[in-house]
Amino acid sequence: MTRPRHLVAVWNPDYAVDAMDAHVNLLIERARAHRDGRLTNEDDVHVWWGRIASPRRADPLPHLADVLELDDQIQDGVPTHLYLTDYRSLYVADLSEVTVDDVRARGADVPSYYRGLECDVWFGVWDIRRVVAHDTPAVIQELRKLHNTRYHDHPVSLYGGITELPLIVWREAEIDWFGDRSALTEGHLWAERDGELRGEVDRLSADLRDNLFGARIWRRMEPATRTFLASAEAVVRARRDDPAFDFTGAALGYAKALETEANAVLRHFMSKAYADRNINQRMAHVDGRPLDLGAGIPHQTIGALRRLLLDEPLVRKGLQAVASRHEKHLTDPYKLPRQLERVQKVRNPAAHSEPVSRDEVLELRDEIMGIGQTGALLELARLKD
Repeated sequence: MTRPRHLVAVWNPDYAVDAMDAHVNLLIERARAHRDGRLTNEDDVHVWWGRIASPRRADPLPHLADVLELDDQIQDGVPTHLYLTDYRSLYVADLSEVTVDDVRARGADVPSYYRGLECDVWFGVWDIRRVVAHDTPAVIQELRKLHNTRYHDHPVSLYGGITELPLIVWREAEIDWFGDRSALTEGHLWAERDGELRGEVDRLSADLRDNLFGARIWRRMEPATRTFLASAEAVVRARRDDPAFDFTGAALGYAKALETEANAVLRHFMSKAYADRNINQRMAHVDGRPLDLGAGIPHQTIGALRRLLLDEPLVRKGLQAVASRHEKHLTDPYKLPRQLERVQKVRNPAAHSEPVSRDEVLELRDEIMGIGQTGALLELARLKD
């Protein structure tokens, strides 16, 4: 079976200091216009990213035909991603099209800095999600999970391997970066979710990494885990002294952080246990629905996760096969399932617009982050060793 191909590109701040913001802001504006009726066609909620042609290169891109082949993959419905970096941060874009046509001739709305610039190829983008912010070692670590097809399938190296851009890459463990959007962002774009409290979230992400979890554990957490955690922490630190404040948003953020990380751990172990098994040997059920444990489990709610860990024999069998030393933590009713149950009790009222008090959110925060105890997220991240 042919692995899906993806792309890696680098943006040059010489063309625009805020190149990423220019694309993200345009995408967010189009999403808002669609919600309030100013943009009627949902397919118009996209932005175009151009691969700017170097004025010093006279010949076409040597691998342009291979890059354009990815459009066939996209049109076949395969999630296809464009990883974008400036070496300090890393974003991933959900591609809708790859073309050599100058989309500006179609009347496409593109950031103004493209004016007067030629582009080798244009990428239609449905959404943009931030994976790493202001952390070059984490960018290096994340890009090493990708293999460069035109460099002997070696892992992508940030220093020494960024040549012949855009790189065409594949990854061992496929991730649909946008497949869980409806479960985690209430249907909003990841670009919108990442834009909330961005400056404060960036500051708190660095603080949590350097002063609570440590860089190794922080980078083992899922990107969405880090985002939800820092967003919730930003609210709590700003309003902790206001007992009348409704901490619903923060409670949901902490709950989603745990939910995201627990999903990642279960998906990781089940893929290891069942990826090579006959499909009839790896079909589980949750809430009456079939679930293929070996095909990358789609995002599960906290309640569904708990039921899988406690009640599904194939989950326990898989953990015994590939993670026996971690099985007790994951399936013992008094360990992770108990943590999920406590979080669910706070999250469910929050999800139905009932206020969450300061004491409730601080208790939830302490358990998830590890304030005065071993935190739930620390325990989960350690399981990835």
